[in-house]
Amino acid sequence: MQSDNLKRHLHLHFIVLIWGFTAVLGALISLEAISLVWFRMSIAAIAVLIFMVATGRWKRPSVKSLWKMCGLGLALALHWLTFFGAIKASNVSVTLAVISTGAFFTSLLEPLLYGRKIIWYEVVFGLIVVLGLYVIFQVEGDYSWGIVLALISSFLGALFSVINGKLAVR
Repeated sequence: MQSDNLKRHLHLHFIVLIWGFTAVLGALISLEAISLVWFRMSIAAIAVLIFMVATGRWKRPSVKSLWKMCGLGLALALHWLTFFGAIKASNVSVTLAVISTGAFFTSLLEPLLYGRKIIWYEVVFGLIVVLGLYVIFQVEGDYSWGIVLALISSFLGALFSVINGKLAVR
């Protein structure tokens, strides 16, 4: 039991580290956001296809499944475009701070798409994050376009996660 808890904590810290490096690398790479996302998603699609074929998990998707995958792929592509666009328009710290609103968007989207009740404390904590960001960035007017792009990115990331989770449950 203790090792499961440790494993989960290490996994969480590893994900946070990857997220941080994704933003830093996005800022350091001189490509525009569209090129960066195109190359990134192409590499990921090819890698997943190779993995599925190599492990024998490949099966031809139905037309309905293909449309769902295309919709999710579009949401994910737009998320990454706005994420890297926000980094270019502002900076890494502003973008990552605003991305923290993803939990707030998820707390609103899950009840909407799953038909469950809104959990009040999730919304309250999300609003506290939004209020904190307002206080912090009230001074930083130079980054307003980056903040808008990061908010859109956060919403799209939450939308992707919720829809992907709903499809995976079925």
